[in-house]
Amino acid sequence: MAFDPNDPDTKAALKAAIDEAVAGLQTKNTELLAKLKKAQKDATIDPADHAALQAELDDVQTKLATALKDAKTAKAEAETAKKALEGEAVFVSKLLVDNGLNDALLKAGVKPEMTKAVKALLSGQVTLKTEGENRIALMGDKPLSDAVIEWAKSDEGKHFVAAPANQGGGATGGKTGADGVKTMARAAFDSLAPDAKMEFTKGGGKLTD
Repeated sequence: MAFDPNDPDTKAALKAAIDEAVAGLQTKNTELLAKLKKAQKDATIDPADHAALQAELDDVQTKLATALKDAKTAKAEAETAKKALEGEAVFVSKLLVDNGLNDALLKAGVKPEMTKAVKALLSGQVTLKTEGENRIALMGDKPLSDAVIEWAKSDEGKHFVAAPANQGGGATGGKTGADGVKTMARAAFDSLAPDAKMEFTKGGGKLTD
């Protein structure tokens, strides 16, 4: 796998490595300070040894300062990457829910002008289930499409569904008798949308039972 310094997992691993290096340098710094203090109390210390110890301490402190700076930068970058990843996940989830609802409402026959209202009504009930690399949209414990179709047949949902082509939008359905009067079975009439019922009645339609 190619090395990607912008990958959140890579940033987290780099931060962990830097933190570990900082901890090691801090320990070394403490040890050297203790040695230097002891050496300074020892009147017989060799000046060369003292200089070498001081040089080693200076080097460790320089590296420690650099490592602390790198750790701070790595932490900030990791947090930024984490927030970006979380934001992307939210966007993708919203997109999946939005697209899933669009498809489901279309299949359920929801009126186009009511789509926005129905999406606002149902979107809060949609969840995403992760299966491997796939995400499945659910409403309750059912696949989104099945759940929306079931909802569209409910007392709440049927008011948002367009009447069948042969029963609404200028065609009330039924049969036309020889006298030109449309007739329809009561069961068929009861299944019509309110506007289709009104159209049938205004048109002089009669129920056959």
